[in-house]
Amino acid sequence: MEYSCLVIEDNPKERERVAHVLQQHFPSITSVSFAFNAAEAKNMLALSTPDFILADIHLGDGLVFEILREFPQLTSKIIFTTSHSEYAIEAFQFSALSYLLKPYAEEELVVQIQRTLNILHQENYHKQLEVLLHNMEAQEKPKRIVLKNHDLIHVVEMDEILYAQADNNYTHFFCTDRKILVSKSLKTFEDQLAPFQFFRCHHSYLINLSKIKALHKSGDAVILKDNSSVPVASSKKKILYQLIG
Repeated sequence: MEYSCLVIEDNPKERERVAHVLQQHFPSITSVSFAFNAAEAKNMLALSTPDFILADIHLGDGLVFEILREFPQLTSKIIFTTSHSEYAIEAFQFSALSYLLKPYAEEELVVQIQRTLNILHQENYHKQLEVLLHNMEAQEKPKRIVLKNHDLIHVVEMDEILYAQADNNYTHFFCTDRKILVSKSLKTFEDQLAPFQFFRCHHSYLINLSKIKALHKSGDAVILKDNSSVPVASSKKKILYQLIG
């Protein structure tokens, strides 16, 4: 099967590097176009839709996000690249989209392109892009997260999550209206969600502190707003008390 690619990059050396990787490692990508700025990218996307896009975030005449907002129905899969860490790497993690932080190794680019080719026919990908744009626009920290499993891409408001439970290398998310199983460890989400009032109260549980309704007198468990009871490890009691005041 043959694929097409649009590279949006204003650095000549980076364009040469990407072209070399595509030529050496991906013979199935037979059509490669280059846009050197936002204006050229807009014109190219207005004429045709590539299978995937490799896009530098910070261009000489604007941000690539401004282009994407003009094409809300865009079906191309996207790999973002940036040398500016202030462009919320956290937002990419929450949207589960591909990104590379410059300078990156050639092998990293190969891996990301291969992953992108593997998901070209994935449905509901646009939901991930919507989450990214939403979280990038927010003046405060992201309020939505993408949770993926084999069947669906779930877009979840942070405030919907009651707690998460570890299940070996999987994590069950218990939300106000659904339960979602994700094939990632609880540790992955502990690091991501800690800034958003989530606390690892037990080796198997991560709770949303804003959903606590009551504490057991023994302090061994918390009652959440859906009346579920979640255990609290003895080593975590003191920290929990401090967090909830």
